[in-house]
Amino acid sequence: MIRSVRSNNSKFKPVFFHSGFNVVLAERSRDNKIDGKHTRNGAGKTTLIEIIHFCLGAKLNKNSVFKSEHFKGWSFILEIDIGTKIYYIERFTESASKIYIDGDRSALCFDLKYDKSINRYYTSPNIFNESMLKEFYGIDPLANNKKYTPSFRELISYAIRRNVEGFKNAFEFFSRQKDASIQLCNAYFLNLSMKCAAQFQVLKEKQKGIENYKNAIKSGVIETTLSLDIAKLNEEVATNQNHVASLKKQLDSFHIHSQYEEILEKVNVLTEQIHACVNSLVLLQKLVERYKASYSEENVEPTIADIKKVYCEAGSLFQDSVLKPLSEVIKFHKAIIVNRREYLDNEIVSKQTEISKLNKRIELLSVQRAELMKILQTQGALSEYVLIQERYLRAKQLLEDKTNKLNLAEYIEDSKSRLKIERQELLIKARQDYNERIIVLGKAISLFKANTEFLYSDPGTLTIALKESGYAFGVNIKSSRSQGVNYMKVFCYDMVLAELGMKRACYPDFLIHDSTIFDGVDERQVARALKLAQRKCEELGFQYVCLINSDMVPYQEFDDEFTKIFNNNIVLSISDNHDDGGLLGIRF
Repeated sequence: MIRSVRSNNSKFKPVFFHSGFNVVLAERSRDNKIDGKHTRNGAGKTTLIEIIHFCLGAKLNKNSVFKSEHFKGWSFILEIDIGTKIYYIERFTESASKIYIDGDRSALCFDLKYDKSINRYYTSPNIFNESMLKEFYGIDPLANNKKYTPSFRELISYAIRRNVEGFKNAFEFFSRQKDASIQLCNAYFLNLSMKCAAQFQVLKEKQKGIENYKNAIKSGVIETTLSLDIAKLNEEVATNQNHVASLKKQLDSFHIHSQYEEILEKVNVLTEQIHACVNSLVLLQKLVERYKASYSEENVEPTIADIKKVYCEAGSLFQDSVLKPLSEVIKFHKAIIVNRREYLDNEIVSKQTEISKLNKRIELLSVQRAELMKILQTQGALSEYVLIQERYLRAKQLLEDKTNKLNLAEYIEDSKSRLKIERQELLIKARQDYNERIIVLGKAISLFKANTEFLYSDPGTLTIALKESGYAFGVNIKSSRSQGVNYMKVFCYDMVLAELGMKRACYPDFLIHDSTIFDGVDERQVARALKLAQRKCEELGFQYVCLINSDMVPYQEFDDEFTKIFNNNIVLSISDNHDDGGLLGIRF
């Protein structure tokens, strides 16, 4: 139960609530309904709801009223029952990161920090909200998947709906509420399986993620080489596996020689020497070939007849006196040829000897190099081993990437089939659970019917169905085209939740409705709704707080008894007639 709402600012009008039926009445003047100059905070009904949320750990966005400079130095205190104890929760607008709690700390399920500056205990909004989830709703956040567990802030927003957004749909507390939140919260309220609701959301997210990924690849939003061709990816994985295995085999059989680099240097020197010998050998062989060719040419021996013939052809005749000297010349020439041939023969023999030596030298060097090469072939250098190891690691990483792509491609290609199987399995389990809870669900349906029958001649219907996408909720009242009737759907549903909640071990024993819920509603239905709320309070022992404008109160539809009950339960009257007549005592 909420006992009071106060402030450290003396201008604020404290509100003291009692158990059962409570009314906060806002007197509205005609002038302020017409003149919009001073309607920022008006009488303060909506502000009172925001203050309660503020004390119960609500986040402050940049547009929050508590960010206004007019609230500088203000704090708000909520006196509330938590379990069987009374606590005072105070939160300052300028240090909203701390929630101060006064009361029996030993009964709380969380530790508090101590603020030495003001000698008080406090906690953060996050810890407070996690703890209140257990205190108010019996849900242990540590025992559940946090992502698929409704938060305290979500659940409490059904008991204290905010703004027009909170009254548009019975199953939502604001219009942009995520489907997962709607499913989980209402599954909790209606005693359905939150585990099944969470699993339905998991499947939805899987389906959405797969579709988004595939669309992103097709549209080019994701720049990736991922191919959905599983056969091609299998081939690439197999190729990379063989490459990795080959490199691994090399590493396993690799033997490092301590003098590998020195031996390699000797091999290089021997190779250079062999190349030098081969070059010299080639030159000598060519020289021998030339000598042999010259030797063959030296075999030509000229005669006097040949010389005479040459000269005759040139038109000259030799006298007998000239022939004797020519014979001597020829004899001399023959001597030169003999000497020349002897020289060539000696050179050929000499060069062939050198060639023989070079061949032996090359053979010796080749044997030495071959012996060293055998060592290099069976042993390796550390640097070479490191190089192979680097290649192995790169190949292994590439194989892992290819394998991941293959797994992802297989997952994407097989996802629809797998999800369909998972969904069918979940449906079977959820349907069995649903059938086991049919009596409890029937109770909620009959309560909604009874509530709507109290307001209208024709009963409304609450539907709780199980579909492939999860739980589906709906409420209907005949002739529900008007917004006023839609608000009454919310009212009747909230009454159902309050009644079901009172049977739980842990549940807020209060329900707060702003005047928005009566906006556009026929006066007869407003009167009946207020009577229903008051009757439920007496029957069930929960607290109902109605914040209503005076011009909305359908006194003409009240009987004398209820008029007295209504007036006796007005816990605060506020007005926008004067600057200090509202809840805050100021206007801005």
